[in-house]
Amino acid sequence: MSVEIITKNGNELTLQVKVDISGSMLDAEEKIQEVCNRVGSFSTEKALEQFDTDGTPIQIGEKKIHSKNKRK
Repeated sequence: MSVEIITKNGNELTLQVKVDISGSMLDAEEKIQEVCNRVGSFSTEKALEQFDTDGTPIQIGEKKIHSKNKRK
């Protein structure tokens, strides 16, 4: 199972999804559910990247707030 970006045009993603539907009907349904969850998580990750900061601190009065950066 895999999820890939085919194109990114502005705020739109075109994704390609591969699903192995072998085995019993229950197995196939579970694999379909898993890949659907991956599509949602992947798309949410890409959406959140739009709001990522450049790392410069945010100054609010006397308080500075710093980014934690991306986790690997």
